[in-house]
Amino acid sequence: MTQPLGSVRQLAYVVSDLDAALDYWTGTLNAGPFFVLEHCPLENQKYYGEDGHADVTLALGNTGDLQIELIYQHNDAPSVYQDFLQAGRVGVHHIALMPEDYAAAHKRYQAQGHQVAFECTVDGAPVVYFDTLDSVGHYIELWDNHAVFRDLFLMVEEAARGWDGKDPIRRLEI
Repeated sequence: MTQPLGSVRQLAYVVSDLDAALDYWTGTLNAGPFFVLEHCPLENQKYYGEDGHADVTLALGNTGDLQIELIYQHNDAPSVYQDFLQAGRVGVHHIALMPEDYAAAHKRYQAQGHQVAFECTVDGAPVVYFDTLDSVGHYIELWDNHAVFRDLFLMVEEAARGWDGKDPIRRLEI
């Protein structure tokens, strides 16, 4: 990733129609290309401390240096994604960043009174969403400074540089 650690790196949206969202972001806003991770393997899920079972497809693309994430949940398992849609919310679901020290940032958010809403691992690397709905209107996600995230995000960022609009949707597996 070329963005500084600790800076807001991503805007994420939960969508009810992934294809329509991808068409809009690539066709109208010229963001992309988007890399789609079908049924992304979110391991060890915890939703407000309880076992979670959200089945999601993620799409990652860039507009300039900012990553856009589109999230579609396939099942009706309780999750931060279902909560968002069921509350009738639209727009930004969360912002995300990679702090220099994940553990210290995790403790700092909790010390500020933000509840852990969702946790999981992706290929062994931890991710956490803090419930910051009352303070900023959306969740805040932290990624561990781990190669699985750095490599993926750099690949998405590099694909966006000089993108000619061709092959806007690309399948990817982790």
